[in-house]
Amino acid sequence: MADGVFKRLTNTFSPSDSQTRSSQKPFYPTPDGKPILLSPVTAALRPEAIKNWSHPLKDKSNPLQQLTQLANAVAGSYPLGVGGLWHGGVHFDSGTSENLDKTGVHCIADGEVVAYHIDKNSAKTAYVVNKLHVMKPYSRNFVLVRHRLEPPKIEGETESPPSLFFYSLYMHLQDGATYEGDLTIARPAFWPESKVCFVPETAKDVSAGTPKQYGLNVRHRAHQGKVLDLLPRGAQVTVSGEGDFRKLENSTGPSYLQNKDGSLLGYVDFDRLEPVEGGEYRLKNDLNVHVDPTVQSKTIGQKLPTGTQVKVSGEGKFRKLEHITQYVYIKSLQSLRVPQYDGLHVLSEPLPIKAGEMIGHIGWYQDYAADRPEQKLHLEVFSEDDVEKFIEGCRNWALNLPTTGRTWLKLAKGTAVVAHQDHFNAKQLPTFSTADTVSGTDLLVPKSLLDSLPAAEKITVPAMEGHKAYNWYRLNQLLNDADNKLLNGWVREEVGITPWVSPWEWQGYAVITDYTSAPAFMAAFLRSLKRFTDEQLQRYGPLADAGDAGPMKERLYDIIDRDSNKKMTAEEIQTAIRIPAHAQSISQLIICCESEWYYKPQKWDGLDEMLGHGGSTPHINWLAEKERIKQLSWWGEVADKVGLPADGKVYHLHAIGLVGNFYAAVKRGRLTVRRGQVTFDAEGNDLVDSLYFSRKLHWPAGKSGVTLGRGYDMRHRTRSQVYAQLIEAGFDSAAAENFSSGATLSGPSAQAFVKQNRDVFGAISHQEQIVLFEEVLYPAYEAAAVRRYESVAGQNSPKWNELNERIRDVAVDFTYHQGSIWSRQLPYISGNDPESLARYIEETPELVQYEKGRQRARYLRGGK
Repeated sequence: MADGVFKRLTNTFSPSDSQTRSSQKPFYPTPDGKPILLSPVTAALRPEAIKNWSHPLKDKSNPLQQLTQLANAVAGSYPLGVGGLWHGGVHFDSGTSENLDKTGVHCIADGEVVAYHIDKNSAKTAYVVNKLHVMKPYSRNFVLVRHRLEPPKIEGETESPPSLFFYSLYMHLQDGATYEGDLTIARPAFWPESKVCFVPETAKDVSAGTPKQYGLNVRHRAHQGKVLDLLPRGAQVTVSGEGDFRKLENSTGPSYLQNKDGSLLGYVDFDRLEPVEGGEYRLKNDLNVHVDPTVQSKTIGQKLPTGTQVKVSGEGKFRKLEHITQYVYIKSLQSLRVPQYDGLHVLSEPLPIKAGEMIGHIGWYQDYAADRPEQKLHLEVFSEDDVEKFIEGCRNWALNLPTTGRTWLKLAKGTAVVAHQDHFNAKQLPTFSTADTVSGTDLLVPKSLLDSLPAAEKITVPAMEGHKAYNWYRLNQLLNDADNKLLNGWVREEVGITPWVSPWEWQGYAVITDYTSAPAFMAAFLRSLKRFTDEQLQRYGPLADAGDAGPMKERLYDIIDRDSNKKMTAEEIQTAIRIPAHAQSISQLIICCESEWYYKPQKWDGLDEMLGHGGSTPHINWLAEKERIKQLSWWGEVADKVGLPADGKVYHLHAIGLVGNFYAAVKRGRLTVRRGQVTFDAEGNDLVDSLYFSRKLHWPAGKSGVTLGRGYDMRHRTRSQVYAQLIEAGFDSAAAENFSSGATLSGPSAQAFVKQNRDVFGAISHQEQIVLFEEVLYPAYEAAAVRRYESVAGQNSPKWNELNERIRDVAVDFTYHQGSIWSRQLPYISGNDPESLARYIEETPELVQYEKGRQRARYLRGGK
């Protein structure tokens, strides 16, 4: 929250030496011992268990890199901020922006939105800088999402798996004015849809007079209407009615007939009008609009077409034009979503949200000592449930889960690292020697990282008489020695001996309860900076001791206190996070303490003395900061409405550590994707010895082209297109260059290319395969399916987004696998009944012949 400001405050204002109230007693609060129960609110609302995960800023690097890059956060990291106070989240700001997509903030896991706050304009705080009052903005906008985490079910097991509710918080998001100033900015789907629409940047209609101006045609009637006008891209409109063409409500008529105030110019011959309902008239035939109410006056622009409906006023032969009815094609407009502004909004009915879906955009935040605002996202994860009990249940459950779900290789402390030599290969293997450096800490390495290593950095040695199979991996800058120096070289996995662990084992995780007070943390921080006088040391020393002796810091000392001085600062933590093993260990801390978003005046008033604030010596900027803290705090207004404890005491988990632990994990030997699971499963498998192993180049036979991943066929793609799309999916440039050389090939030439290069190019990672499908392949076929559906669907058919999710997936699979066969299937798709569509597939020879491989009917009935 405001932790980043404390360091600057203490740098600017030294604690006062003057007489103050008696010092606070040194204390260390202990847990109250009350059990944390699942509240009735939480028990009644059960979002579906998480199937998918996503990095909030679409970071495509491996989970260890995602942790270490957080060391660059300007305002500190989990679990201590730069001002020495408890910090329950992770920051993405100017220090962590490299290689991250900051165009949007995305939901980290499947769940449901339960609350949000969006100000129309960001709040501001008045600070005193060089004796001048300066207003500095800060975003208090946030979205709160509830999730349910549970391990996969076990075949044949009647008991339900352990389950945990947790919340993800996205703090300091962009304000409403930013969205209203730029209609092209994507808006979260959970915002309410307004009656206002706008002409998107993709609108392709052109004006006859100005062919370079693109927009959307305005027509004179809903059926076979002639063009009256062109709405430019970005124009806001309000429409009414039903059907494909809707009545334009926010315009009196075509722009060429409008005055500056929006009223209409001109007069029309009343004798050539016929009355209709609603006080309007219809033109009997094409009709000129005259400047004056005489037939001799000049005409304005083009004639109004026959059938145009108008409103007129006045008397006599020529009547004044007041309104012309106009129509626009609704499917070419983009609906605006507008949140409820300026206040906390707890949703009476939580709205489902998928992993990777838009949450919002990073907002602006300016500390009092900062020269300019910066974009900053605070991401936090916490749970009211008994996390320790949940983890214990998961560990027992994981004993019976398939071994294919063990996606982390454990390299224990003492693992030998053989220095690289250029001649190492499958014939000249690395060999151990007494000169080898050994690792100083345990490290879990994700399978996705090992899979993504280039072929030259992996050596597989099959089992032979006298030894089991083993694998060599060249790992650089991952393991560290006892002095925390990062190592480069080769490590060996003994197949069947070196342990692989499941994310559901929660390997290395520890649950800590710590209720250290803010004054104790601050006293320890100021003492570490040597900011106390002798008198203040005597007064605050016991409190500082309590701040340095809490369970959280004791655990941090075990991990990273190299000088063993029993002092811990945010800078030490940030230095440690640059080492993958330490970053991983810190991310495995689960800390039960009071949320920083729970506001208690006495907590912050307790810092007054140490920051030099008193009745006779007011600290103006500290008072302003306390008011900012109050405005940022939302817990009291939200907690009881969404199932959180009123006292703010919850378990905090490292957000990015949690995502990395589960992202792209193999689930019962099967990878999962956010959309299109039926197509993903049909287009390959993850069994290395199978003909359909999809993480290497393959050729599906016939006229197919060189194929990579689940259905990414390069036959109709140019080399530059393939290269660009693979880069988009997170491939490095060398791999993208290699794979793209198979573009445009088909039939026997594609088969020969695959045979020659399949093993040379090696396997792509699980993550790369999933991203290639989710972000490159599937969206293109989904867009094609939407176009075909909308082109043949009737006026009363459900909209695409109103269709059952599995029906949409199967419709996309039809488009991918069999092209355009919509006419006969449409009633079963638009009927929106999965069972009816499943029966139709099983009864239709053209479709049922593919069921063994595609399993569409089974998928529609809820199969996985």
